[in-house]
Amino acid sequence: MKREHLKEIRLRSKLTQEEVAKAIGISKQHYSRLEAGTSKGSVGVWQKLKNFFRVKSIDDLLEPK
Repeated sequence: MKREHLKEIRLRSKLTQEEVAKAIGISKQHYSRLEAGTSKGSVGVWQKLKNFFRVKSIDDLLEPK
């Protein structure tokens, strides 16, 4: 499943994949796979993304409201 909403949030924040990856402590390749939906990612990584993008829940990263 592609995670287009995660990509939209990143682009609205005017950040590159590399910038987000560095901020949460993962490789750019890992972050790219998260956006593409080819990696599930750990709960810890999703928690870091939730905090980084300041959204209420992990679901907010995956589905538009």
